[in-house]
Amino acid sequence: MQQFPKAVAYYYKRWHEFEMDLHHHPAMEIMYVIDGKCQIEIDDRVVDMRKGQYIFIQSNVKHRLIIDKNHPCRMLNIEFILHSNKSAHYMSIDQLFQTQPSLQTLFDPHQRYFLLKDDEVVYFTLRHLVLELDHQSANNQLLIDNLMVQLILWIDRNRREYNEQTNNQHMKKALTYIHEHYDTEIRVEILACITHLHPSYLHKIFRRSLGMTINQYITQVRLDKAKMLLINTEIPVTEISNYVGVNTSQYFSNLFKKETALSPSEYREHFREI
Repeated sequence: MQQFPKAVAYYYKRWHEFEMDLHHHPAMEIMYVIDGKCQIEIDDRVVDMRKGQYIFIQSNVKHRLIIDKNHPCRMLNIEFILHSNKSAHYMSIDQLFQTQPSLQTLFDPHQRYFLLKDDEVVYFTLRHLVLELDHQSANNQLLIDNLMVQLILWIDRNRREYNEQTNNQHMKKALTYIHEHYDTEIRVEILACITHLHPSYLHKIFRRSLGMTINQYITQVRLDKAKMLLINTEIPVTEISNYVGVNTSQYFSNLFKKETALSPSEYREHFREI
């Protein structure tokens, strides 16, 4: 049976000092902070939320809302399920997955929640969706469906852009460390610690961003530095390896020749003659 998102509850609410009971429900939920700030306790941690942020919570994930007495908060919440009703909707969630494969992550139960910041597009779509749901009839069902599709597509884009931005920040930290420590031993475990990422995931974003492994990039940086030192300084060829973090001059010479088809001495001589 084909499924499609169906809103089962939605409401605006201005909260004052309040602590909700820890609860869960079969519906997925979007909690959007219109104004003020709040906290969401979820998965044994407390998440801070401010104006313009929203959280997408998977079904059956325990959570609760916490409002400080000094910081009231106005929110818009919508809960929805994947409903089986082939005749009522113009497309199914599976068709959406085929068109936009990244949406599958949004509905993956292992991805228990997403905390995201809106650029007002999600709120704009939410407002219009809720308004149409207040006047739901056969005459506006297609519009409701379109708004629901727009909503999950905007959230998916928001999530992907956030992940890319976060990955870029992690990459910047790792690259900065490599460029400042290429003269020392650099282990993947050190880079993983600096970026707070698992080593395998760090490898993954390196390959995706640069098209090479971490060790390949480190080697490339060292060889580029060696080329510069060979051309522009009087450092003896036998000492260049120490300046770029390669343990032995023989291993350095092998690496260098593999990269340039010239030994370090031949490279220096060739480019100084040009």
